[in-house]
Amino acid sequence: MYIKLQDGKELDVTQFSEYSVALTIKLNDLPNTVSIFDGNNVSEAVINDKKIVDGKETIVEIYKYRFLKLQSFNVLMTDGENVEVKFNYSEVPQSVIELAKQKAESEAVAHFIALGLQNAEIKDVIKWSKFLDDWNAFKFPYKKGERLKYKDNPYEVVETVTSDAINTPDKDTKHYKLLKEQENSQDKPKVDIKPWDEKHTYNKGDLAIARGIVFISKIDGNKGNEPGFGNAWDYYKEK
Repeated sequence: MYIKLQDGKELDVTQFSEYSVALTIKLNDLPNTVSIFDGNNVSEAVINDKKIVDGKETIVEIYKYRFLKLQSFNVLMTDGENVEVKFNYSEVPQSVIELAKQKAESEAVAHFIALGLQNAEIKDVIKWSKFLDDWNAFKFPYKKGERLKYKDNPYEVVETVTSDAINTPDKDTKHYKLLKEQENSQDKPKVDIKPWDEKHTYNKGDLAIARGIVFISKIDGNKGNEPGFGNAWDYYKEK
């Protein structure tokens, strides 16, 4: 007869009940055994036994534990090397179990939101900044572009840095930038784009309007090439 714990370990047991389990172990193994028989590892663990059914050895589930928390354990010396240890548990109320599940789900959602905020629009980062990871002051490496929060304010790393407790994000403007609403692309001042002039020389990246459409120059020294014809211009797509 043995118990299969949540972590997959299987150990022979000498006896069990609804709220206890006992086994004989080596004295030197006592500290490790106590650590693995906590409530989380025994919750929903099963007691199995091997039986002969129709001439074949078969594993039979005898009992399955509910959600438990460890209350105490007793140790009885059997000889100079071995001890029998009995662990005693109490049942975790269903309301506590549900709260734990809700907390785990909330933490998982928060984690995924935090990952998404690394590439989101700044306005969304500001709105959901509570989901960003807190700034770590203890020699934590940050890469350029990472986002975090410090004193509930969202920051972006502008230059790769290893943090320290003295150079906080609000003081170290060389490495951190406070994210502000007006930094969104849609909030930036609009560029005054003028109609295309065949006599004007345009450089790569310059914008011009032709036939009501905005074009961007693909080359330097772009003169006399009408937008929409040839390879000197491309349609401009606002970022």
